[in-house]
Amino acid sequence: MEDSTNNVEFDGDLDIGPLVELPPYVPLREAVFLELKRAILEGSLKPGQPISENKIASKLSVSRTPVREAIRILERDNLVSLLPGRKVVVSVPSQRDIEEVYEIRAIVETEALRRIGPENEDLIRTMEQCLVEVERLREEGNLREMGEVNNRFHLTIISALENHRLQQFMDSLNDTISRFRYYSLASEGTSEFAEEHKQIVSSLKAGETEQAVSLLHRHLMKPKHLLTEQFAKGNITQRTE
Repeated sequence: MEDSTNNVEFDGDLDIGPLVELPPYVPLREAVFLELKRAILEGSLKPGQPISENKIASKLSVSRTPVREAIRILERDNLVSLLPGRKVVVSVPSQRDIEEVYEIRAIVETEALRRIGPENEDLIRTMEQCLVEVERLREEGNLREMGEVNNRFHLTIISALENHRLQQFMDSLNDTISRFRYYSLASEGTSEFAEEHKQIVSSLKAGETEQAVSLLHRHLMKPKHLLTEQFAKGNITQRTE
């Protein structure tokens, strides 16, 4: 399996922008922030990649001020890191980040799955719709939208808990989960995870709840191990021109 973050040479260009036409009520810093956040979550800006205010401003045709303000928000959200010498890079997930997020997901999602039986027809129907959409997107090679549908599949599972406070907490992790999901899909491929989703739904429809839980736990642990290896200390080299 090829590790897309190893020995990456950054060519000095930034795969971002241009900004779309903005409504007058959207602050420029917010537009810049959302564009940079999108690029990070979707992997256009890669872990460890240096980013400069000047290059971003030039690429997005804005001044440095909204770029500086957007970078502060990204730093607050742990999407970029400020290194000595005021160098800014896309943050690299730590081993603890990966382990904690997937531990939380395993606890929450497996418990939620235990609440879903064959009688929960609406939830199962929503999950099946996700399976159909993913298959179409996989054939199109649309990784970004596949990630979004994947997210909807797992949020459907969590909704079975009917716990508003827990839902808010999981929403607060959504950016990190989306980022990890994109990295794992880009490295592992898409056919295997889609098949695992089908097996989970089939088990639920057959009333085999614990089988579904076991499948889900294994499904979540695979990207955890993949990302742990991918972002192991010393596994990423940052080379710039």
